[in-house]
Amino acid sequence: MWNKIGLILIILFATFFKANCQIDTSKNGCANIACHGNLISQDVVHDAIKRGCDKCHQSNGQPHPQKNVQTFTLVTNIPALCYKCHDENNTGRVVHSPVQKGNCLACHTPHSSPESYLLKINPTGEVCAQCHKLESAQKRFKHDPVAKGDCAKCHEPHTSEFDKLLIKEPPALCTKCHKPQAEELKMPNVHPPFQNNCLNCHNQHSSNEEKLLDLTTQNLCVSCHDDMQKKIDKSTTVHGAITDKRSCINCHSPHASNEKRFLIKDVKTLCLSCHDRTYTTGPRKVANISQILQKSKNIHGAIEKVGCVGCHDPHASSNPFLLNKAFPSGSYAPASKESFALCFNCHKSELIEKQVTTTATGFRNGDKNLHFVHINGEKGRSCVICHNPHGSNNDHLINDKTQFGTWEMPLKYQSTENGGSCAPGCHAERKYERVTVIPDTKK
Repeated sequence: MWNKIGLILIILFATFFKANCQIDTSKNGCANIACHGNLISQDVVHDAIKRGCDKCHQSNGQPHPQKNVQTFTLVTNIPALCYKCHDENNTGRVVHSPVQKGNCLACHTPHSSPESYLLKINPTGEVCAQCHKLESAQKRFKHDPVAKGDCAKCHEPHTSEFDKLLIKEPPALCTKCHKPQAEELKMPNVHPPFQNNCLNCHNQHSSNEEKLLDLTTQNLCVSCHDDMQKKIDKSTTVHGAITDKRSCINCHSPHASNEKRFLIKDVKTLCLSCHDRTYTTGPRKVANISQILQKSKNIHGAIEKVGCVGCHDPHASSNPFLLNKAFPSGSYAPASKESFALCFNCHKSELIEKQVTTTATGFRNGDKNLHFVHINGEKGRSCVICHNPHGSNNDHLINDKTQFGTWEMPLKYQSTENGGSCAPGCHAERKYERVTVIPDTKK
């Protein structure tokens, strides 16, 4: 009797054991709602599951299911299991640490995820932030991929031939998105820091400065151009374009240009893009130069040949009006070559040194040098009393009128073929006529 009961129990146990070993390991078998349905409930499901759970899992021979007992094991260890389907992304010069350690599950979930590529967290940046702590949250400006958590826009997640797992090296990486800068690289004059690496000036993740600059514009520029900082520090006048918030990039392109010195326009056009209005600084007025040039028949040759920088320093100077060399700031100055050094860059100093001449100047009565008459002694008149340094409708850049204290004094200049006349408020009308000296060939 007991032998029969024992035999029946053995048959029943064997039948039960066999039934539990022949589990349906297809997707529909394992992932039914009552069992592992939660594992594939997310939007993105691991493609391997469609081919059956036994592609990755195998029974260890124990009855399934059992509470708190692992009855299935992986077919092989990770990462070898993953590499059965996925290429081994660990052969580049630089390998991401989790990949190098074979820890695929540090970033990916094996069954399903709300995020593409079965990432553990959405968005990508949150996965990266588990290990990589950026200071971006505390900075005012964030790189758009950083703000969106799209680290893979710039970095390879597994392996790369470039440092920091970059997809490409800058600037090629940056110009992948920044198309205007890609065009700038084709220009004839390219700023070396830009050509070499955008990160010389910009932070790739975030910054407290606009355009993700590492420093304020001026401080960034002078970190290389320290000679310019020294000049600014020792000068009494600094160009307003530099003290403006945009500073150096008011005039220079930080990347590239078709103009020399990385100017954003040719010198004359660039200067007149600001000097097309009157500026008042304290008691001093800076005239509307653009208007003067537009209305003038005669333009100063220095402007025509080299532009404004022929006379003015575009950055800083200890001379009045940002001039390159010494020139009187008022109406009078000692009549010396040193006092009018700016003018004698182009003009001969004999113009104020020779009392009698037939060659030093055309402003003479016979051979009497009328420039010498006006500019001599300790109270020589400044050139700008009679001449406009930019342009005039009169020959020789003679002013229509000149400021004399609060009085705008008319000059009433008339030009003739061999001389001219003027009748200013400071003296009656006076004429001058040049004499052409004909050499005596009989001697």
